[in-house]
Amino acid sequence: MRRTSPRFVKPLAVVAAATMAVGGLGVPAASAQQFLVPGSSFGVAIGGGGGTAPALDPTSAEYRQQLHDATNAARVANGRAPLPSNDALVQLATAWSQVQAAENRMYHNPDLRNQVPSGATRWSENVLQNWRNATPQQLVNQWMASTGHRINLLRTDHTSMGMGVAVAGDNRLYATQVFIRS
Repeated sequence: MRRTSPRFVKPLAVVAAATMAVGGLGVPAASAQQFLVPGSSFGVAIGGGGGTAPALDPTSAEYRQQLHDATNAARVANGRAPLPSNDALVQLATAWSQVQAAENRMYHNPDLRNQVPSGATRWSENVLQNWRNATPQQLVNQWMASTGHRINLLRTDHTSMGMGVAVAGDNRLYATQVFIRS
């Protein structure tokens, strides 16, 4: 009888990439488990797709507000203070999500350190790829399931945040969270 190695089947929600940048400088670090100040960045891609579109347009202000609220709910549930939305960060996160959707690829903003508002002493960026039918809560759950993203989302030294979402032509959703300490 011939023995074969076990086959591994990837679940639909598999972390495909996790990266980190040191100090928001775009310098790769050794692992997604580490973070160094003044800022850090993490990214993750989730597979899947199909399904039906949510009742709410993912690019709408209401969807973005629900994403902000779900992020704050996760912070509060983990003993952290909620963060206010920062209009400049919303614009930055939205613009970066639009770049990713236009290129249909997920990656970190290499110029983030030069784009955060002046006076920011620390910054973090979370990016992800999901699908148009994902709810804001599913996006936050996705970030919270990843150690590096969770660290960014729950950092106690953040003072404000901004959320952005864009959808590519093939219904891939790109979401960005930008956090700062000012």
